[in-house]
Amino acid sequence: MIYGMYLSTMGALVQLQRHATISNNLANTNTNGYKPDWSIFKEVPVENAFHPERMYEWDKILMNTGGGVWNDTTHTNLKAGPLEYTGNTFDVALQDEPNSNTFSFFMIRPETGGGETYFTRDGHFVPDSAGILRNMAGDLVLSPEGDPINVVAPPNSAITIREDGAIYANNEDGNTLLGQIGVMRTADYDLMVKTGENRFIADGAQMENFQAYVQGGYLEKSATHAIEEMTSMIEASRIYETNMRFLTIQDEQLGNAVRRIAQRTS
Repeated sequence: MIYGMYLSTMGALVQLQRHATISNNLANTNTNGYKPDWSIFKEVPVENAFHPERMYEWDKILMNTGGGVWNDTTHTNLKAGPLEYTGNTFDVALQDEPNSNTFSFFMIRPETGGGETYFTRDGHFVPDSAGILRNMAGDLVLSPEGDPINVVAPPNSAITIREDGAIYANNEDGNTLLGQIGVMRTADYDLMVKTGENRFIADGAQMENFQAYVQGGYLEKSATHAIEEMTSMIEASRIYETNMRFLTIQDEQLGNAVRRIAQRTS
């Protein structure tokens, strides 16, 4: 009976984690370039009850029971979101190379990040008062060499961004190259780790320069599919409620058993 309570508790806990992950995905339905997360669960081997050395560090009490499930990890799905035309001068979106198992990112550097380079798919950029290109969080947008980009243009110029990320100022005197938005790609997508603020770090992922498939005047929208996430949330809630009902039933049965034993021994 106690064993069943442990299993029901584990089932409820993993659904709570799943619900939190889904809620975060839904909260970012309108976040440019957002990539949804999946909660990954695994079975706890029954042998854990007899071989403690096989236990995973999750919950020492529940993992000792053997059986059930536990929250293994959270996986980020880097599928591309839909592109939306904005017409804004410094809005850019990335389209990953067709038939290639790689994903591309813009390079950014927070002012307070200790000089570390981060990666993002959010291409909503704007120049600051000095003409330095930044994202909406104030992070510097970097060139392929890792430098800030100054987009101050000659008077009466029209700005265009080409497929390789090059930014040109066009006027009657010709075209002037202002800078180039740096793009990196990787095949090690499982090693790209979210750090908040729509940023990723390359946690061991091999990154390479890839100046292609930049779409000026477009933004990549969130890859979250709201209907699918709502369906998953309902499913998680129902499974959680079922586990809690089982837990209540088992608790009542345990209480009745204790009372009967106490009556017989009194």
